[in-house]
Amino acid sequence: MKEVMSKNKAVIIAVMAFISTSFSNPVSAMDKKSDPPGVEIKYLGFLDKNPVFEIVFTNVQVDNYYVTIKGESGNTLYSEKISGKNISRRYRIDTEEEISEGGLRFEIRTGTTNKTEVYTAGINENITREMAVNKIQ
Repeated sequence: MKEVMSKNKAVIIAVMAFISTSFSNPVSAMDKKSDPPGVEIKYLGFLDKNPVFEIVFTNVQVDNYYVTIKGESGNTLYSEKISGKNISRRYRIDTEEEISEGGLRFEIRTGTTNKTEVYTAGINENITREMAVNKIQ
């Protein structure tokens, strides 16, 4: 008798768990309308010995953005105001000298919230040595 009761309890618990998970609504962590715009900066390579970067804005609503690119000493190399929804811009940085680690500073300010995101870019050199073990016949 105890064995039948424990089987019934197990079945009831399984059915209740299935029902509670089946009819629950998934909750989103953030609302799509209030998500901040995504900014992505990609390094594309060199063109005429100058580095080329691409900045991609992915946002839901049209907004103004202020892009400022600064050099290692803090001087402004380029600045512009752009507006739109999903924007992609490429920038070739004209410089005579090699860019050190963290030598370029990208500042992106949103027009409506005045929130500024800062990114740094530069050459980072790593020297790695690996030990290899090979089977000889």
